[in-house]
Amino acid sequence: MTQTPTSIIQACHEASDLEVRPDLTTAHAYVWEKLAAPGTWWNGHERLAIAEVVRAALDDADPIPPWESASSMGRIPIDRVISPELQDAVYRLARHAGTLTEDWYLTMRDATGVTPQQWVEVIEVAMSVASVLRFAQLAGLERPEFPAALNGEPSRQDQPSKPAKHHWVPVVHLEDMTPELAPFYEGLPAVAPVIRALSSVPAAMDTLAALSSAQYIPMREMVDLNWSRGTLSRRQIEFVAGRLSALRECFY
Repeated sequence: MTQTPTSIIQACHEASDLEVRPDLTTAHAYVWEKLAAPGTWWNGHERLAIAEVVRAALDDADPIPPWESASSMGRIPIDRVISPELQDAVYRLARHAGTLTEDWYLTMRDATGVTPQQWVEVIEVAMSVASVLRFAQLAGLERPEFPAALNGEPSRQDQPSKPAKHHWVPVVHLEDMTPELAPFYEGLPAVAPVIRALSSVPAAMDTLAALSSAQYIPMREMVDLNWSRGTLSRRQIEFVAGRLSALRECFY
């Protein structure tokens, strides 16, 4: 019997002696359901091809320098679904995120022909794969396989995005909130730049919200410095997050 994306995640989590929080299993199953399905700007086969590059980059025991071409050096499976130039960009995003600059982004955008919205969706796929696979690795779980790609066309639903000084890609400003962004914007006096960065693709915002709520803090609890799941305190959570961000060279 063919496994569903949800059953793939559930089987890996349940096979371990480690007690995995149900909300983590639910969040990882949710993004796995979306992973190889038609998205907003990429179809399921293209999203899966992007995911394959992310996995290859994370698995690379001796990663190439960020300025080298992973596709031309045989570090990525040969794939005609996405271009070698985009493969190289995805490899660098997954393996050398701390080296990305706005100049690199602009050069990559012109070389690959991807739109800013398509790049936001690439980031969505990358964070889904990195979250699920790294969690499995560090928790000692069996690594979940990718789901099969689903046929169908992307929705190509555009948003009223505009340039913003904190972002390389256009974003939707709070005053331009659409129904798709209401779950993330409504009732807030402001939206932090790190949250707003993916707003040109609400489906990517949805993925970020699902993962961050389970793996970090629900977006709407950010302002509560006393929020806790009952294990680590908010201050302990931020200490770990800050240390991890420094090690990962996260500019934010």
